[in-house]
Amino acid sequence: MTARSSTSLAASLASRVKAERRRYRKRLERGQREFSEKAVHDLRVETRRLLALLDVLLALKFPGPLKKIRKDFKKRLDAFDELRDTHVQLLLLKPLCREFPEASELEALLGRRARRLTDKLRKEVHATKHAHLERRLTAVEEELRESAGKMAGEATRLAVLAAVREAFDRVVALRRRVRPDRAATIHRTRVAFKRFRYMCELLCPYLPELEAEDLGRMREYQAMMGNIQDIVALLAGVRRAVAEQEISGRAVGPLRRELLRRRGELIDIYLAAADRLFDFEPKAAAARVRAPVVLGEGVIPPNLTDSPTHQVMSNSRSTKIGDVSS
Repeated sequence: MTARSSTSLAASLASRVKAERRRYRKRLERGQREFSEKAVHDLRVETRRLLALLDVLLALKFPGPLKKIRKDFKKRLDAFDELRDTHVQLLLLKPLCREFPEASELEALLGRRARRLTDKLRKEVHATKHAHLERRLTAVEEELRESAGKMAGEATRLAVLAAVREAFDRVVALRRRVRPDRAATIHRTRVAFKRFRYMCELLCPYLPELEAEDLGRMREYQAMMGNIQDIVALLAGVRRAVAEQEISGRAVGPLRRELLRRRGELIDIYLAAADRLFDFEPKAAAARVRAPVVLGEGVIPPNLTDSPTHQVMSNSRSTKIGDVSS
């Protein structure tokens, strides 16, 4: 990391906050003006981008009301969840309709549900007020620019390494708790890995060992867990339809058994490759960080000496990012 790049981290993040703030506002205004499936998708993507950026700022211990802002945007993202799950279920069901006739009935039911949820979300998006959050994000941007000149290059380097290391260790801790008979443990690992991946993408200029192909492999690794979660969501949709007596449990039995078979198959695929996680381990220098790292007025106490990664990897091969095997 060059002196120039290290001292520009806060300024770079300030520019990113500005860009994401404007992009989110445009997506929201578009959704309020012409609500469509694409507009909903774009707004959801921008909300997730902002959350990822806020997570990075929180991990780097920058000052400001970041937790409050994150809570507000997380609430907005959660509003999309049920509609997103319904769309995923519809996509998975479509190719199954020929082999399983009962899938067509479920598809029609989910189609009606998607239309109801779309109408509800349209009203919520139209009623969304953004001026308050806009002001808060602008304040965060200004604080970051003020912090830019106060950050020493070495402090920035250690802060980035410590933040990425902490995110990775969180994934490792959850990976250790994965149980094949509990898909929720895989989902929690996926959520933590997604945060780690987003952090790597946002801090990529400050992680010289990270290459574009490594980010691609991260997305592939995450997708293995995402495929499992999609089947889990569809199984939940089947259970809900049966519980609400919208479809016969006996009629949907063959479809449910096929979905359970596919879920088991996908879990086996993931477990066979789960320890590829360690291909993405940040370089070992991050684990040697000891002293607190100051960024602006925030302090990072990097207590990484007993990280779960080192416990798991005591007898395993460690590979730096940038040396990932296919």
